[in-house]
Amino acid sequence: MPAAQYILVPFESTNYNFFNAKPKKLEDKLIPDSQISLKIAKKHLETSDMKDRIIREALAALNQYLATNADSIALPEMCISISGILRKFKKQCSNNTYRKTVQAFLELLQKHQDVIVAERSKIKDKSLRDAAKLTLQFSKQL
Repeated sequence: MPAAQYILVPFESTNYNFFNAKPKKLEDKLIPDSQISLKIAKKHLETSDMKDRIIREALAALNQYLATNADSIALPEMCISISGILRKFKKQCSNNTYRKTVQAFLELLQKHQDVIVAERSKIKDKSLRDAAKLTLQFSKQL
């Protein structure tokens, strides 16, 4: 199930101003848990703790999504749009912590893509007529 488009919402261009804005002070010490909250108050949303949590949890969800497809022959193609959106976010974001976090994720993603491409190049019969056979060869190889 393609879920990356929903996970990548915080990294879209409409949210650049949100992450680049100066964070406000946290008035009370309790930030609601984002796993169970249906709505988060604006006073909590604009704090640096909540922004950090949004970035961390979005990257964790994206990592989990890609991990389920890590042994797929099509992983490099799946990551093209994801990498593009994350690179654009990294370029536009002024917060150095977010940039480093996204850069580390992109490097990890690139490393996994390189492994899949190397394994894919070892396949002997690269005929696209029988996709199931090609996928079976690749899964045996891994």
